[in-house]
Amino acid sequence: LKARSKGEQTHAEAPDGPGCNCGVPQRRARSRAHHAVCTMAAFAPLFGDSLKGGEGDVETAASLEGKEAVGLYFASVTCKEFSAELAKAYSEALSAKGFEIVFVSCDGTEEEAGESLKDMPWLAMPFGSKAEKDALVEKYEVQEVPKLVLLGKEGEVLTVNGVSKITEDPSGEGFPWQEDQTPTLSEEEVLVRMGSVAPEPGESGLKGVFINSKNYLPLGFVTDAEESDEIPFSGFKLKPYTFIDKEKTLTEVAKMGFASDWDPYKKEIKAFAGQQLLLMFDPEKTYGEKIIMTTTEEAYNREMERIEAKRQEVMDEFLASLGIGGGGGDTAEDDEAAAEENIVVRDLPRECKEWVSETMEATRAEVSNFTVQNIRPPMQVMITRARMHFGKACKFSDSGENLQNCRPQKDPNFALQRKELEIGIQAVKEVHTCACQTTWFRPVNKSTQYSPAHFLPRDAGLGYDKVDELTEFLTAVSVSVEEALQTNETVDIFQEEFAHLGSEETGDVSKASSNLQEIRTFTDVGFTKGKRVEWIEWVPNSTDMLVSSYCENLHFCDKLENMGRVGNSSILIWSFQDSLAPHCNLVAPWEVTIFKFYPTDNKYVVGGLSSGQLAVWKLSDADLGYALREKNKKDAIEEEKTSAVPSISHKVLSIIDDSHRKAVVAIEWLPAPIELERRGRGASEKNSKDGPVKYFLTIAGDGQVMIWDFQAMLESINDADHQWKPVHKIQLQRQDSGTEMGCCQILYCHDRYDDKGTKLLTNFFASTEEGELIYGDWAAQGGEDRKPEFMKQMFTISKTFRPTLSLERSPFFPDILLAVTDWAFYLWKDDLWKEGIKEPLFQSSYTSITFTRGVWSPTRPSVIFLGLATGGLDIWDFSDQSHKASLSAPVTSLPISSMSFLRHGDLTVDQKLAIGDAGGNTHVHVIPKNLVKQAGKELDNMRKFLQREEQRVRYFQDRKLELGTLKEQIEKQAQMAADENAEDKGKTTVDQDKADAAAEDLYQKLQAECLEELKTM
Repeated sequence: LKARSKGEQTHAEAPDGPGCNCGVPQRRARSRAHHAVCTMAAFAPLFGDSLKGGEGDVETAASLEGKEAVGLYFASVTCKEFSAELAKAYSEALSAKGFEIVFVSCDGTEEEAGESLKDMPWLAMPFGSKAEKDALVEKYEVQEVPKLVLLGKEGEVLTVNGVSKITEDPSGEGFPWQEDQTPTLSEEEVLVRMGSVAPEPGESGLKGVFINSKNYLPLGFVTDAEESDEIPFSGFKLKPYTFIDKEKTLTEVAKMGFASDWDPYKKEIKAFAGQQLLLMFDPEKTYGEKIIMTTTEEAYNREMERIEAKRQEVMDEFLASLGIGGGGGDTAEDDEAAAEENIVVRDLPRECKEWVSETMEATRAEVSNFTVQNIRPPMQVMITRARMHFGKACKFSDSGENLQNCRPQKDPNFALQRKELEIGIQAVKEVHTCACQTTWFRPVNKSTQYSPAHFLPRDAGLGYDKVDELTEFLTAVSVSVEEALQTNETVDIFQEEFAHLGSEETGDVSKASSNLQEIRTFTDVGFTKGKRVEWIEWVPNSTDMLVSSYCENLHFCDKLENMGRVGNSSILIWSFQDSLAPHCNLVAPWEVTIFKFYPTDNKYVVGGLSSGQLAVWKLSDADLGYALREKNKKDAIEEEKTSAVPSISHKVLSIIDDSHRKAVVAIEWLPAPIELERRGRGASEKNSKDGPVKYFLTIAGDGQVMIWDFQAMLESINDADHQWKPVHKIQLQRQDSGTEMGCCQILYCHDRYDDKGTKLLTNFFASTEEGELIYGDWAAQGGEDRKPEFMKQMFTISKTFRPTLSLERSPFFPDILLAVTDWAFYLWKDDLWKEGIKEPLFQSSYTSITFTRGVWSPTRPSVIFLGLATGGLDIWDFSDQSHKASLSAPVTSLPISSMSFLRHGDLTVDQKLAIGDAGGNTHVHVIPKNLVKQAGKELDNMRKFLQREEQRVRYFQDRKLELGTLKEQIEKQAQMAADENAEDKGKTTVDQDKADAAAEDLYQKLQAECLEELKTM
């Protein structure tokens, strides 16, 4: 059987005619004619079935048949000059060489298109073929006119620079001006295909160097500093290699000193003989670091030769994949076609050969390594039994010498490593489960009820007569209970007497400790000695820069003596590159109690002062560590004489008469769309969501909430006469006494709606200096005879007569608030008060060690970090237990004063926590992986935990209402019984009076009769 009959070929194989890609078999005699039709048919999808000629419409295939090249002329009425030049070249030379032009009009109207076409001696596309014209414009990327694109016989692009070809060669000597269309790879694609070019270990002249990640972009290791999936080399995805200039690197070292990444390697760089040093990226850290540098010229030449060989290999593979790179001409193609014509296929039976596998021996060796070989001789055991016992019933027991005793682990934080034990057992009959007494080590709350009973239906028959018995009982035991409380003789009846035998309470952290790793400690004798870290913020978009403010550690009497005196306070910017001295110092006239970065532009910092004023600083990229600080020689000498730390003064300071009367303790930025109405009577979302943030809230101990316009301040920041004042302020007062309310924290309420579905934009939560929680509205309106009530609700359950230390929203549950006081912390749900519930979802047990700060974990929804007055850190994990802290860690020997998590960047890689203490030290810790990564369905479990707590709170609220109703019923019954007794008693009194009157009348009558008888005697 022949593959094809002789003489029957595809057009691509026909030796006597040009090649064709249609693939339809044809005879040699018809190859040229069919090829012409097939070739011209390739233009029909581009131009349509017909074109416009001088004598009317013509068919596309017929008009372009036999042409050597077809030009697509994109032009308009404005291109008359080049059109005339092209018409002259077409008429005199190009038309005779088989060149045809198709005009594609780019005019706006059909009249203009006709004006352009009247002097053109070639074909044109109909003006109404808009879809085809748009497709051509998009396909050949037409950005400007005139443009001439030359196509070959099969529609392939010969050149897109036809305008320049006509101008340079109007006679067509180089027609059809075909350009090299060999595809190639960009430099970025070559680097991606090369992959890692790290050298083998042990090579000479190589050294591992450490480079800060922020310098990857200047060195050319990445194209973009921000990591992106669309950019191959961005963020921490580095190029395989790059080069650095020797002289520029040494100049940088001389200028920056030890702050430069190249300072530790300046000797090797200086000793290098060449002008460029090669840097290679090694993700495996074969030489100790990710970046490998060549230190000798020999190593440079060796590695460059290896890299060039790999580049050439990549290019060869690319060209081979496209079928480019082989030689040969028409003779070789003809020989191959002739050989293919004479192929004869025979149907023969297949010959079976011996099976051969190249990996057979390796597989056999691998299986043998994993097979347990019996090295002991097998035992022979003969079991005999008396004939009389055959068929007798047997009873097997599950007890024996292999009985395994599995006790539960006492420590809930200890993960027991489970091991598998393979033992042989005999089949037994079906068994049943029975209960027995065992020791349970699982921690259980003392108030847990295993069989909850509702006492209201049970005690429904009890009347008011039982109240007297309860009163007598309470009266009898009240004196003894009061004496026991005063003498501290109360005991816990649930306590195990010997539970704490042999252990002492040190007052520090618990036994279960976490593995917090401290990586930096920032302190400076000149700036932080004798002060406490009041507030900490991380520099936005930076993982190794943070800012801390400091206040004096003074007693109340010392503060009274210094009150009213102006002094200097500092906000220090610290860098991981230099932990011995601050990177920059922000000078303030008063102590800075709180500060925040401006969300829209990180170069601005707004801070609240102890005088009640607000200050604004403007920072540069060098101050924030984004760029190197440039200094001339004179400024450098003056700075060395005065101080090595650059100082920055504030740009704007608010008017003290219109500011707070006490220290500013909280700052809250409002959303960008918020726009305040006149005098703060309301708010609306008029601004763009992507626009700049305009307003922010402040609160202080004077009970005032102020709203400030930051955008208006920025517009007048260079105006020396500008007076910065709040645009609106309110005074929070207690409803019972009317006195001012001291506040210490504030949170804005996002996405709240009323009963009608209207969005509320003026609500906020605040906390008082007595631990209470407030829900307020700064746009509340008063009546004609009453003041506006800015405080809508007050929650007093958390009142401890001490200030609230922290008030934060959960990053995973926006409606859950964390409030931390000295002795306990609370979890609030911000919309339960609408249903009359003023209880928190969760309240921790009181502790003997006071809290100082509290923050949510940014990656785990069930973890809270609490700072202690002893310098320790309590970590509460609600997915583990909720009656006490799951883990504790020692941080410092002084009380913790502030805490802040790094909340940008990749938090799953290195989650950092900055902790400030009362001694002016700022500690940076790396959180261990078990406190960073969520465990299983932790988010769902935490949501269910909060739902259960909400159900519990609602249940107690319902029981409270039921008990209140029951109390009213009992009191009503008692009142009715008392009224009936009073009525009966009054009736008895009236009857007694009548009897007494009748007896008195009878007595008087008898007395009169006796007197009459005595007179007669």
